[in-house]
Amino acid sequence: MTFGEFWKLYTEDVKPRVKLNTWLTKENIVEKKILPYFKNLKMNEITPADVRKWQNEMFALKDTEGKPYSQTYRKTMHNTLSTIFNHACRFYNLKSNPARQAGNMGKEEYKEMLFWTTEEYKKFSEAVIDKPVSFYAFEMLYWTGMRMGDRMVLVN
Repeated sequence: MTFGEFWKLYTEDVKPRVKLNTWLTKENIVEKKILPYFKNLKMNEITPADVRKWQNEMFALKDTEGKPYSQTYRKTMHNTLSTIFNHACRFYNLKSNPARQAGNMGKEEYKEMLFWTTEEYKKFSEAVIDKPVSFYAFEMLYWTGMRMGDRMVLVN
């Protein structure tokens, strides 16, 4: 079975079990970064060397501003690929995960999170109170602690 064929099977198996945003992130990475490279290769013939070649191509890619992808995004791309191979190993008897053998690319970057104090938020909210959609969106985000991605799910 080719990687592209397995991706369809993986989609049937996994999509119903994960949150929508998680799935959309995974799907975007697979469709744009992984399938173009592995789609027509047979799952059991993909080697750690093939994965390393793919990683090297990913290192060469730039974002829309011409900057290399972040360490966190590289790690996410690799983890996505590795997860697909792990699924094949766990449920479909693939002998080994070549992505695991190739080793990870990138690392998780920890960024400081900044929060508004209540006084800072109230000052901000007064500036947008005349824009009801924005005002209520920020009210929800601030007072519930909801993340922007969670809000997007509610809106769509």
